[in-house]
Amino acid sequence: MKHPFLGFLTVAVLLAGCAPKEESPIRHVSNTYSLHTCDTLNALSILRMDFEIEWPCREDSAIEAIRQDVMAQVFGIDAVGGTIENAIQCYSDTLREQYRQEYAVDESMGLEAEESGKIYHRTTLSIDDPCECFLNFQLYEEQGSSFAPHDSHFTYYLCYDRRTGKRITERELFKEGFEPALTKLLSRSFWYQHGRSGRVRSLENIGMDVTQAEPNGNFFIGEDYITYFFQENEIACYAEGPQTATVPLEDLREWLNDTTIIHHHE
Repeated sequence: MKHPFLGFLTVAVLLAGCAPKEESPIRHVSNTYSLHTCDTLNALSILRMDFEIEWPCREDSAIEAIRQDVMAQVFGIDAVGGTIENAIQCYSDTLREQYRQEYAVDESMGLEAEESGKIYHRTTLSIDDPCECFLNFQLYEEQGSSFAPHDSHFTYYLCYDRRTGKRITERELFKEGFEPALTKLLSRSFWYQHGRSGRVRSLENIGMDVTQAEPNGNFFIGEDYITYFFQENEIACYAEGPQTATVPLEDLREWLNDTTIIHHHE
């Protein structure tokens, strides 16, 4: 896949044309929806896709507003007002077609059995419910195939104020000009994680470039802290994997638009 959000952006086009089936292949247990598919992609390859989507169990106006926004962010604006089953089904159909195009082969040419392989795609949307103030959604995507040297993993977060149902972005959270101060705190967090043992004198020696550890909008909020997530190869080499940096909100008090988010809305 050329871009991790390609499927999310295109699914809205197909969503309106996907009618619910009488016997849905999607399994619904408690507040989790799952779909597992296995298809012959082409003469050489098998495509396996797994989806697991978790939704809040509590019902109130704020949670409903959050649910609708997550539907729009993940499945496209046309998913709002529709069922979760339809959204997942249409998303899987869209991805399947994209993989068919990406891995298309010319069957008129000689096909070697040893060139066959498996392709898989996994999507998981889970809930992190740290306290009474915030509700975080973690969107995880994994893509891999026997044709590639290694898999690709992407993790994105959507954070919401559970009192109002509104999404919390950097623009709403911080005052203008916050970036230099937060960048410095993120760098300090990385140094603390990797340098406190004394075994690492330079983060560059382990393939990390903390000068690139700038606020990227990909974060979740806990009781009184904010954690930023950086993908593989974003600030560190692939071998080091994804990186996280946690900063106490107290250290950002002067840059917060609303300081009451510190210590349970004091």
